[in-house]
Amino acid sequence: MFAFFEKAREILQRIEETQAAAIAQAAAIVAEALMKGKVWHIFGTGHSHLVAEELYFRAGGLAPVNAVLFPALMQHEGPITSTKLERIPGLAQIILQREAPEEGDVLMVVSNSGRNAVPVEMALHARDLGLHTIAIVSRKQSQAAGFGIGQDKKLHEAVDIAIDNCTEVGDASLEIPGSEMRTGAASNFAAIAIAEQIVYEAACHYVEAGREPPLFRTANLPGGDEWNASMAERYGQRIHLR
Repeated sequence: MFAFFEKAREILQRIEETQAAAIAQAAAIVAEALMKGKVWHIFGTGHSHLVAEELYFRAGGLAPVNAVLFPALMQHEGPITSTKLERIPGLAQIILQREAPEEGDVLMVVSNSGRNAVPVEMALHARDLGLHTIAIVSRKQSQAAGFGIGQDKKLHEAVDIAIDNCTEVGDASLEIPGSEMRTGAASNFAAIAIAEQIVYEAACHYVEAGREPPLFRTANLPGGDEWNASMAERYGQRIHLR
């Protein structure tokens, strides 16, 4: 029995039925900004940072994408430490300043709970700097959680567009027969599906405007390295390619 596959289909169906308008709006904002020479920054803490990595320098992905990666907030330098750090007010502004964002850029923040200081303040600081802001968050989880330390807003209240990943409270989506425990975390799966849909719709906006979408190709087929080098030459400085 492929229980997670079945649950994943249910989640995707809920997203399609309830979040299509928000996704379309996000894609239009991303496309408009990128066609004006701006950059799409993507940020998350803990497991949510994986969405930023998924869209960064990706075959079939948009080239003007900057993954905002702060190692201490990722899993590989210690998940207990990163959990503590994402709750500290004031850290987000320091991280965002390192990226040298410009007015008119787009920032997408991914956070399942949408409650902790760093994701919320990241969005608020970005708006103060004149960036368009998008969030991918679980509305159910966010409503069930309290406010983070020093916060009076949750992430969905701090952005221009909030997209619900349609996952359940606690993230683990599957009951285990004979146990009170649950498994099957679904937030990243759902967030990546949403993010890839935004990429697709943004690329379609380019074509509708009579422009070639700036997409990377796989480096493992003939011509891929050369094509990607041309994208890197064009966008590399702002998206920190090296």
